[in-house]
Amino acid sequence: MIDLNTILTIPESISPLTVSVIIFASFISSFISSIVGFGGGMLLLGILALNFPVSKVIPLHAVIQLGSNLNRLFFFRFKVKWNIFLPFALGCIIGIPIGGIFFYSVNEDFLKILVAFFITFNVINKFPTLSKNKMFLTGIISSFLSTIIGVTGSLISSVVQSFNLSKPEYISSCAFLLFTQHICKCILFGLMGFAFYEYILLIILVILSGILGTFAGKNIIYKIPDRFLKLGIRIILLLISLNLFINGLINILPSLY
Repeated sequence: MIDLNTILTIPESISPLTVSVIIFASFISSFISSIVGFGGGMLLLGILALNFPVSKVIPLHAVIQLGSNLNRLFFFRFKVKWNIFLPFALGCIIGIPIGGIFFYSVNEDFLKILVAFFITFNVINKFPTLSKNKMFLTGIISSFLSTIIGVTGSLISSVVQSFNLSKPEYISSCAFLLFTQHICKCILFGLMGFAFYEYILLIILVILSGILGTFAGKNIIYKIPDRFLKLGIRIILLLISLNLFINGLINILPSLY
């Protein structure tokens, strides 16, 4: 039986400062994603990982990003390249369960280090761009990785870019593919027993903050040069990934002796 008081409150283990930081991070991440199409999800993931164990970070990030990407779809009027959806969705159905098995069988601190490496790789390098004819394979690979480390928006966006879409179509298409991926992950984590209801109020507040961020980003999408935002987000992401790596390594080292 789900307690109504549990649904309408934020867990006592989460401090007001942490709540404020996460809500602000949601605004900034949605703002960034609405302008450059990627990067915001990694920022939010990094902030969550600094405040929660990875076993909670990935499910929470999935449901928050579910709302964030739905917001972007509404703001950009669902200008989606629909013919890329079906093969990608079929790939998700295969990649997510395999990723879930791996996720629940690996040490949390090791997962934290994986997240740190993934964020760093995205900042200093790019995923090899798959052909636009390989959306099924993109769905499998990105969904497997996303279930383990939370975000693969850069991999998906690099493939969607190969379709030469307008900026609104590009952002809408990325948002819809990520929405599909995250809803499949939420179903998986729910079936695996994650208690989403304990965080409903926090999730609602974070998603509402994301709506404001998307609205702000959409209204200045052509006014801020991408390069300034990309430089800023890269610096922040590197600092977050360094923190995660050191934290995970410190916790793992004692068990090796």
